[in-house]
Amino acid sequence: MAAHSQSPRNAPRGPAAKRRGGGRGDKDGDLMMDVAVKGRGRIGKSAASASSGRDLTSRVSRGDAKGGILSGTARSAILRQAASGDVSMRESRSAPRGGLVELQITGWKESKASSDKDGGVSSLIRWMEKKSSHRLGSRTRDVRIKKSRRDGNTVFIKVAPEDVGALVRMNGYGWAGTTVSIERVGESSQKAISSGAEDTKAMLRGVLERRYNFETKVLDLSGLGGDEELNKKNVFDQKSTTKKIFPALMRVLDLSFDSDVEKNEAITGVTLANNGLSELTDVTSLSLTLPKLQNLDLSNNNFEKLSALDIWRRRFYNLQHLVLSGNPIEQNEPEYPAEIVKWYPNLRMFNDVQVRTEEEVASKAKIELPFPIRSALFQDEGGIAENFVRTFFIGFDTDRAALAAHYYDEQSDFSFAINTQAPRDPAGSEQTEKQEWDHYIRNSRNLKKISQLPARQNRHFRGAKAVADAFNTLPKTKHPDLASEARKWMIEAHIQPAVPDPSGQSPGGVDGFMITVHGEFEELDVATGQGKKKRSFDRTFIVGPGGPTGVRVVNDMLTVRAYGGAQAFEPDQLEGWATDAQPSTNPVEAVAQLPAGLTLEMAEQMVVELQKQTGMTVQYSKDCLEQVRWDFQKGVEAFASVKANLPADAFVQQA
Repeated sequence: MAAHSQSPRNAPRGPAAKRRGGGRGDKDGDLMMDVAVKGRGRIGKSAASASSGRDLTSRVSRGDAKGGILSGTARSAILRQAASGDVSMRESRSAPRGGLVELQITGWKESKASSDKDGGVSSLIRWMEKKSSHRLGSRTRDVRIKKSRRDGNTVFIKVAPEDVGALVRMNGYGWAGTTVSIERVGESSQKAISSGAEDTKAMLRGVLERRYNFETKVLDLSGLGGDEELNKKNVFDQKSTTKKIFPALMRVLDLSFDSDVEKNEAITGVTLANNGLSELTDVTSLSLTLPKLQNLDLSNNNFEKLSALDIWRRRFYNLQHLVLSGNPIEQNEPEYPAEIVKWYPNLRMFNDVQVRTEEEVASKAKIELPFPIRSALFQDEGGIAENFVRTFFIGFDTDRAALAAHYYDEQSDFSFAINTQAPRDPAGSEQTEKQEWDHYIRNSRNLKKISQLPARQNRHFRGAKAVADAFNTLPKTKHPDLASEARKWMIEAHIQPAVPDPSGQSPGGVDGFMITVHGEFEELDVATGQGKKKRSFDRTFIVGPGGPTGVRVVNDMLTVRAYGGAQAFEPDQLEGWATDAQPSTNPVEAVAQLPAGLTLEMAEQMVVELQKQTGMTVQYSKDCLEQVRWDFQKGVEAFASVKANLPADAFVQQA
């Protein structure tokens, strides 16, 4: 989202990047992804990998615990801050300029480059510049070491102040067979005392950067239980901190980028191999942080049944390559691959075996709607509105606390109300029950019935924690799948000007979105997980820039009512919405006529934009673009040349 402008900018996504590489190390010590390390390490419980050789169930000595910044109760509190958003990982935009800063490098002398003419100093300098320039986050820049000199076993360098952070974070990196130490001159004896939270955020950022490969766009989170830096800080000593370490890493990752678009472009693959995972509860935040992941490695864990993976069944829509080899599920449920392939419509490779060709994926895309849009009233920019809807309702059904932390901040508002007078589905068989609204009535903010100011105020929730608490008072739910049950949804989005700018840089506000969603859900029985009551709902979001991930909910209003069916917003013809074998009745239905490189989603956006600029109906806008072979500018020119001769029914009639 950007500052308010005269017209919305519709920026369709480009083609997905191709997957590269896997899990071995290159000559620079970078991590690759195509080889999974054998072993069954559990995060914080058992040995992380064969190479670590470390028993993570053993406790460190009392002296070590005192020395670690994450010892005792303080450790848990600091990690909680990192996960909840109290810690900012963004580097300052206003770093002091002027004089150069001197750093010292030790530990390099025993490297494999020591036989070089200068002992390896030139190779060391080039490596440091390359690695620090390709660091994780939005503000990457070419780092240049201005001056260097050698004094015995120490190399001294001078760099610009804004490059210090990128170089110091490389402290402890492996280079040419040895480990180098990088720190400010005099820091070892005069290091300033910093807060535990700042130490923790720097440590977590360092873990992510060490494990990120800039060239392959892979984040290697395998064998976390054997990570030397994490164990040095004793994060696996207590169950409470062990559970928080992954959400904290995801929180730091979010804060390293200015937008979701940059983050999704920077990281296309993640490996969680060798973490001893038997379920996804502790790592579920990965699907909220990187929803557009293309490559995922879950090999060599402890997944025994397909149900252990169900939480990610409707996530990772863009997933192309999945690895699950080395899990007990291979013996327990040998037929599970067929079901996995159904879960992910864009999956090409599973366990390094091709399951779909590019042609099959492309053919499937032609006959499926990319998003259940019921009308032309869906304005988007860079897929922000679409990605929000895809992510939100999955998160609401599976992990509401993580969802609240992901999209809501201290200025976000939420309220809900029940409408007991709404008409019920005439074809339905559900009967009215006594006290069927008990879970909602206490906090329902129906302004037609709640007239007292204190009561109204008490039913208005502001801030991420208050919103999460309010979410938890509502029954557990399951919404229909957006892809396979599209007819049960009605979704619209509009550019919303003058959304408050949390940075304060645009006093008049910025462009955001108003997203309205109408649909249904089932209330689930907590004990059995089965549906027990079906409801209809209406939900309106105002979203804008800001928050932990670059997109925040400014306002969220939910109305829950008795189940009323979906007849009101079904299209005139239902073919194509439910099955793959039938053609789409989308406004851009003639998919076969689209030029090469133009996706259905891009064509939809072109129709919407032409309709907005000309006032023509959807059908006339589509016909106009077809006649000029989907050249938008030529479409505008063609409209201008024939506008005077168009019939009245070519234009949207104003009420």
